[in-house]
Amino acid sequence: MKHFLPPSGTLTGKRAAARVRLHLPARVELLTGTQKCFLEDLSVSGAAIIPRDRLPRIGDSVVVICNPIDAFGVVVWARHGRFGVSFDEPLPMTQVIALRHVADDFADSERERFREEARAWVQGRA
Repeated sequence: MKHFLPPSGTLTGKRAAARVRLHLPARVELLTGTQKCFLEDLSVSGAAIIPRDRLPRIGDSVVVICNPIDAFGVVVWARHGRFGVSFDEPLPMTQVIALRHVADDFADSERERFREEARAWVQGRA
């Protein structure tokens, strides 16, 4: 499998592409099964993921699923309760931007849900 990486010597840091912060619910499919997770950040070339259960091993093949994205890749690092995926093919920038908008809407709705739960608790409705 070929992974999306720039030519040798063109990186100035660890990342090949700029990333957007998301923290969206997602899933990863591994050979051992499907696992719920949070898609922490995303770029056209890869993602950082917080799994709900266990960390996969470096070298494991994965499919990252967060509508509208189904991206095939390989685990390139795993530590401190997170892991990184390098995608086999770069994602279109339009999909990365679309997920950024989804993340903004998700954060707003979660914030409102927590407020409503707190309000119900204070008013004795919880």
